[in-house]
Amino acid sequence: MMVQQQKRQQREEQILLSLNDLTYATRRQLQVVNKLGGDRNAHRILQQMEKDKSICSIRTEQKIYFLSNRGKERIGSTQVELKKSQILHTLMRNDLYILLGQPSDWRKEKPIRLNGEVFLIPDATFKKAGEYHFVEVDNEQTMKTNIDKIKKYKELSSVLFESYKHTPTLIWYSLSELRKEKLKEACIKTGVKFVIY
Repeated sequence: MMVQQQKRQQREEQILLSLNDLTYATRRQLQVVNKLGGDRNAHRILQQMEKDKSICSIRTEQKIYFLSNRGKERIGSTQVELKKSQILHTLMRNDLYILLGQPSDWRKEKPIRLNGEVFLIPDATFKKAGEYHFVEVDNEQTMKTNIDKIKKYKELSSVLFESYKHTPTLIWYSLSELRKEKLKEACIKTGVKFVIY
């Protein structure tokens, strides 16, 4: 009985820590990241955690989970007040994180500095086989903003090539076929190494 309780506590803390990293998450995302097994099992675990007030949820097309103040206290989270307007963007970034195999050095919104100044803030950054990858989620910004970002990534690519002898990859994630096409054209025109999901 004691061992079961300890296991449950550890599993709950793991879920809280992953929610601290993900910010917002769907049941499916938490299920994959925390290896919660089948849908019914994951639903039962998350429902119990909601009842215990460790996590909260809001409903859009599906339930979206996030840390409650009690959950934050339990794991010592310093997560600030969440912006509801960022939910779709965050869920898209989480989907890409899972799709890319959950890179261990995934850093979200970590500013990149050049000459001491903030040059760019990618939605996420990680290294694969020693090479930099920058993630941009295209969901609400204008195409002009995206094209300006692509130009900045081109500039950054040159700097990184000089220092690390490799060209970083820019990863775009968009739900619109039309926008994917425009992003592809802009990346090719600018000469940036890219992948679009």
